Amino acid sequence: MMKRANSRIELAVKASLVFGALAVAAPQAQASLADVQRAYRKGQYFSAARMAFNDANHTSAPADKAMAYYWVTQSLVRAGLDQAALYFFLRTVQIQDRNASKKVLELAPLFIERTGPDLMRKYLTHFTKLEDYGPRGRNAYFMIVAKEKLLKGDYNGAVQAAGSVQPSHALFPVALQIRATALVMLNQLQPALQDFATCAQVADQRTSAEAGTVEEELSQEASTPLMAKWYQLRKDASRDLRARCTAGQARVLYEMNRFDEADRMYDRIPKASFVWTDTLFEHAWNSYAREEYNRTLGKLVSYKSPALKFVFNTEIDVLMAQSYAALCLYNDAGKIIEDFSRTYGNVAKEIKTFVETNTGDMRPYYLLGRRALSDKLHTDRLLHRFVNRFVRTPYFESLSLSEDRAVAEKIAIQRMDASRPSTSTGIGAGFPGFLSMALDWRIKTIQLMGGIFVRNSMIDYHQILISDFEKMQFMKIDILAHQKQKLIDSNAAMAEERMRGNRIPIRRNDQLLWTFNGEFWNDEIGDYVFALESECARPGTPAKANSSEPRGESSDE
Repeated sequence: MMKRANSRIELAVKASLVFGALAVAAPQAQASLADVQRAYRKGQYFSAARMAFNDANHTSAPADKAMAYYWVTQSLVRAGLDQAALYFFLRTVQIQDRNASKKVLELAPLFIERTGPDLMRKYLTHFTKLEDYGPRGRNAYFMIVAKEKLLKGDYNGAVQAAGSVQPSHALFPVALQIRATALVMLNQLQPALQDFATCAQVADQRTSAEAGTVEEELSQEASTPLMAKWYQLRKDASRDLRARCTAGQARVLYEMNRFDEADRMYDRIPKASFVWTDTLFEHAWNSYAREEYNRTLGKLVSYKSPALKFVFNTEIDVLMAQSYAALCLYNDAGKIIEDFSRTYGNVAKEIKTFVETNTGDMRPYYLLGRRALSDKLHTDRLLHRFVNRFVRTPYFESLSLSEDRAVAEKIAIQRMDASRPSTSTGIGAGFPGFLSMALDWRIKTIQLMGGIFVRNSMIDYHQILISDFEKMQFMKIDILAHQKQKLIDSNAAMAEERMRGNRIPIRRNDQLLWTFNGEFWNDEIGDYVFALESECARPGTPAKANSSEPRGESSDE
């Protein structure tokens, strides 16, 4: 039996709190804080970090040790070694010296951006208080608290904390998304709608506001290939957030039964985003709710285009079968059901076997995610297509890139140490050796967090897959009953009871219609409408000829 690994993240954090697992390097000659600051001002950041580390090893006073760790953190970040710096950031926070905490917590937005929110969230909520933060870091604290309360089901607390993030801060659109989600859970749909709208409007702040400013101030490695990937990922994350907040508006409008407005809102999601591929079937549900089954089928058929062949979403097939059944086209619905079992039966077993085989180790899940991420998007392997649904997201991509950066930092540290023969100890000893162990710890936390994410996502989507199998079986039984009834029962009352929609989709003023020419074009996908006639006819009414050919319908928006 597959069980969710919710508690594993708690265990991961508890394990990572035991910093004694990293053996302290043998102290070298002690340097004064003035020596550290002098090297730092000269731009000798690695030397400054080394001296501050040695200073920390020579003192037993918590306040002095915390301040030394702060200078290690600051210097390593300026040296472009933020994955290694994370260890010393967390050690500074853990000591809980108010003076050092206030200084190091100014870097909290950068570490949230560079190392992910999960590990940071556990430390900051456990070891820090609001009064530990200055104006810059305070917003990061509110956002972290809001996320923590949302995950724990304290929706009112999440609303309050997220509402404390300043509109000028880079994390403001993320806070809006959290607050809007919490408001939806509280069934406060109108304010949730407004928050999602504002989030979509200001999402691009993430590329130019405070987090970016901090990086420009502290990082000297903007020209490296990995940093170029990082900045690109940040831009992609901004576009992804904007698309998700637009989708949030559409979902809220759907929940409010404002289907026409929801239809227009779904049209605003950029087709180039992964969010669009996941929400196109939601858009189809919106048409289904309006009993426009031909439009529903037209949107769903877009997934058969070569451009969207990579999409793995079994709910598409379920809705397609339901739409055919709603038009009483039972043979078409039955074929969808039969194909569903053949297509997804083996991958469902493969997922189940993978989870049951890897019950305690999260690393295989992380490695599976990385393999899928490095595989071509239009892969023929269904398991990778299944995993792609959640690993090709900014969250997992940032974890993957963080691991690459940690590996690159190991090499950089070795070079920095070798470039200073007078103090060189080699990667296996001294300060470089300790940094190597800190980076090994960092890589393990990345793989653990990423593995937990992949495992939980696999379990969640596998449950959806199994549920869809059950829906298909119930639908098959229902269809067989209708087909049988259609053959043996010509009672008018029965036919009247089963009479369903043959509703013609309404064309908006900003839409055009044209005949489908048998080819899928990228600017057309998502805009098709079928031209099927319902067979749920009254007795005595001859069935009309059916055409399964979709026709095009495009929006000028």
